[in-house]
Amino acid sequence: MTTDTFVKHYSDQHTAESAAAHRSWLAGLNSGVRLPQLRAVQPGRLVFEHLGDRQLGPADLDAAAEALGRIHAAAHTHELHAASLDQPHTAHGLVITDFITPRAAALQHLPLPIPGLPVAFYKDANIRNFLHTGDGIALVDFDDLTLAPFGYDLAKLIISTAMTFGRLTNEQIDQARQAYNTEAGRAGAAATCTADALQLYCEFHHHLTARYLHRNGYQHPWPHVRPWPTPQVIP
Repeated sequence: MTTDTFVKHYSDQHTAESAAAHRSWLAGLNSGVRLPQLRAVQPGRLVFEHLGDRQLGPADLDAAAEALGRIHAAAHTHELHAASLDQPHTAHGLVITDFITPRAAALQHLPLPIPGLPVAFYKDANIRNFLHTGDGIALVDFDDLTLAPFGYDLAKLIISTAMTFGRLTNEQIDQARQAYNTEAGRAGAAATCTADALQLYCEFHHHLTARYLHRNGYQHPWPHVRPWPTPQVIP
């Protein structure tokens, strides 16, 4: 890394090129959400504009949720209104994986009521994948991209924040959901996330994330910081 670039290394060229394609698609949505410029695609690595190291904390949850809702609404309006969660979607040559295939095993343990829901995407809204910049909140890290229901990536933001920094209050979570819905709702009334759906998505993310406890910044077990009673859907 230099003063103006950040280099991300990948295990192979295909993975690097996929991340570059994901970033290009997100940038093409013209959502107004800041993304780092991609300066170069090199063997096994991507060279990005360096946006600094000012990471977010719990006090930034509303701003991060708002940015996420804005880019989800843009994706649905421009592309994903024609998509279905159970089928891959091709957009300008990029094939975006469906929601079900990469989560088939987890869905056997914790089924989600997703048929017919409007489509947004999942890009891994881990709290560490947002940065403060002079132009507002920026989204970084483009390795993962799949279709997902509205609110699913918001749940990743919430659970990653709580597992990193500790328990969030119900008020903090509801304010973040409202900030998200204000922007996501621009894609239509159905393109929002209810409190019940958000709780269910958080539990699903816990099922997928629990193995990373005490790694990657996850210091707090979700069952210890969960701000609501244990849902009956937990196996």
